[in-house]
Amino acid sequence: MEKARKIRCDCGKFFAEKMVKVGSITTKALVCPGCGHITFTKEQAMEYGRLKEIREMIGGERKIIKIGNSIGITLPEKLGLKPGRKVRTEVIDSKSFKVIFG
Repeated sequence: MEKARKIRCDCGKFFAEKMVKVGSITTKALVCPGCGHITFTKEQAMEYGRLKEIREMIGGERKIIKIGNSIGITLPEKLGLKPGRKVRTEVIDSKSFKVIFG
């Protein structure tokens, strides 16, 4: 099994993988414990790009629509979601909740 490669920052410390918030997106990145510099591996950069694309597709304001006796919001088909797919919701606070797909 291949040993994980360590990458040294310009300040001399080794980067460590952590969850970071870049703008409004939380993702994995390499962070220097000395100077706090953030960088990405190729895989992390690709994941960040994918999250940024999703944010652009569904970010912003949406109108609440009426569906029978219920209400809902619409999401773009580009997300690859199909009718009937199950999701999980979690309350964040009195004005926010998150939807977890899969």
